[in-house]
Amino acid sequence: MTSAVLTRIAPVPAALAAVWFSAGDARGALAGAALLAAVLLCEHLRTAAAAGSRDALQEWLAAVLGRLGEYAVYAGLAAGGAAAGDADAWTWAAGALIALALRDSVAEGEARRAAPAPGPVPDPRAGSPLARLPGMPTAREPGDAGLTEELLGPDRRGARPHDPHDPHDPHGPGRPAPARRTGAAAAARAAAAFPRPLRFAVIAAGALAADARVTFIALMVGCAIAVTAALVDPRPGPGPGG
Repeated sequence: MTSAVLTRIAPVPAALAAVWFSAGDARGALAGAALLAAVLLCEHLRTAAAAGSRDALQEWLAAVLGRLGEYAVYAGLAAGGAAAGDADAWTWAAGALIALALRDSVAEGEARRAAPAPGPVPDPRAGSPLARLPGMPTAREPGDAGLTEELLGPDRRGARPHDPHDPHDPHGPGRPAPARRTGAAAAARAAAAFPRPLRFAVIAAGALAADARVTFIALMVGCAIAVTAALVDPRPGPGPGG
């Protein structure tokens, strides 16, 4: 069971969950919730199988198939709600899909901001014949940072060193350094991103205890919280596929 095989298997239980949810009864809700758990299990196994390796094509395929499977679940919930007598079930489903698209666009922006910066630009003189002459430097010599700061002001390309006695230091006296995020705060921030396991939990609970309209409203509220949390506290979170 390689990661490529698990990538293609995961959408199957999602499609079956959509079929069961479309029944609109308690039996279909129970079977659909169990199949959503199977989807999450397949994704967990795929991530474990792909640990230590990076395949851009497989990651893209997993994101696309995972999103299509989730869309199918939304369609199954809407069909089940319509079968149960809710005439606006498809309208609520469209609102939930729009909210999910906004959440994914914000997650994509966070992923791009969290991407590692490009490496240093190589010195073009390194491979030239002049670089092999005696006394010829092979790399650019660093300048005098103190003199440069006196002439041109602080270097804005990097952070200044921390000086606890400098009143202009942003972390100097009277300005405490930002505290590190605790485990509970990190867990709360991860939950606020409204990842797929939490979305599937909301779908399962809504299908079992409520109706399609309540489930879609809960999904829209969760996506709104994720967008708000990302705008207020932009930190790297799960990607758009999560």
